[in-house]
Amino acid sequence: MKIALVIYIISWLILLAIYLSWRKENDFSMKETGGLEKGLLIFIFLLAPLFLLFVPYFIYSNIRDKRKSQKASEERNRKEKEESEYRSKAFAAIRQAKLTNASNGSSDFQKYLASLRSSSTTDLYTQMQDEKNYPMILKLLPKLSLPEGASLHVEKCKQQGSGDKSTLFVQTHEGTKDYEIWDYISVEHSVEGAWNAYILYNLWHVLPMFWHALYERRFFLFFQEFTGFVDCLNKKDTESVRTALKQNFISPDVVYANEAFYVSCSYFSNFGGLIQETIEIKLDNGKASFQEIERKPLFEYDCGIRF
Repeated sequence: MKIALVIYIISWLILLAIYLSWRKENDFSMKETGGLEKGLLIFIFLLAPLFLLFVPYFIYSNIRDKRKSQKASEERNRKEKEESEYRSKAFAAIRQAKLTNASNGSSDFQKYLASLRSSSTTDLYTQMQDEKNYPMILKLLPKLSLPEGASLHVEKCKQQGSGDKSTLFVQTHEGTKDYEIWDYISVEHSVEGAWNAYILYNLWHVLPMFWHALYERRFFLFFQEFTGFVDCLNKKDTESVRTALKQNFISPDVVYANEAFYVSCSYFSNFGGLIQETIEIKLDNGKASFQEIERKPLFEYDCGIRF
């Protein structure tokens, strides 16, 4: 608005100067001015600036906006291409690693997962609705550790506003609170360590939530029997959904390839159905970074309930 006002004032002054220069050699009297010239004066003082500078300005603005939009589109396409190439390389590395494991007759993660079938580690998500279990989080994830004197805590969601989620934080040995927990947590460089990191990375999805945050609630399916824990918000759908989940269940897996761990696991959401995600976990001196590689629907479902 300020730019438009400045342009209008400048153009008005330019036109006024042009008109006065034109009338300089003649005696000027408004009384003697004809009706046509009076109308011309009104046009000059009120409307002509639109044609002198406004129209070129808007043409320039339109061209500039188109160029910006084109540049943004090109940047978007470039990023999408880079992400697509990155995903393709990741999946090629995963396939090669699986072929190598199959030829060696071994799968470290599947053996590890089988050993956990009756372990409390895989029941971690089902226990986290009870506040008394919060201090056990890292005990249930033995491949993760914190510096001496630091501890992991849960800040429960607030029952106010339009929604809130529970959050993990680290309390340092100095007593300060920090929500950047992965700056402190060390992860063992192993498939077990990557699995533990994945579990903690997603823990907020199963901790207590309030109202609109419940769109992010997930039921992670480590074993086929975990489908029995799934509850639909639309209760009449629960049994049919559990049956569909069993039929479409895919066991989780962790593969080490191309100097990164790739964790694939399925989860159920009331607002999407059964989703299989693949997360890349890179470890640098024990510090983990996470990147989503793929999120693939296996069974689509929407409860139809909105908060």
